Amino acid sequence: MLIINGTAELMQDNQEFTKGTRHEFNMFSREMPFEQQVTQIEAYLVKRGWDNIEVLSNGVIEDAKEITHNILQQAFEKAKKEGFAVTVNNQPLT
Repeated sequence: MLIINGTAELMQDNQEFTKGTRHEFNMFSREMPFEQQVTQIEAYLVKRGWDNIEVLSNGVIEDAKEITHNILQQAFEKAKKEGFAVTVNNQPLT
């Protein structure tokens, strides 16, 4: 499973975040390698209202047991089923 860490800017107000704020995200992709998934990753985030995406790092996680954070474990499992999953940090970057 591919894991991607980065930041993105919210392009529209929603119930949780304010338009124009930049947040850190973690994303999982069932398909690899990263270079072949860039377009799909961008489309997934843009569809959810995020743009100006900056990928800070990416890597591979073989097993959900490698993940210690409960929310990230849930996202990992969701990506196994649906192909992609993303978590967004509630606090905007300053």
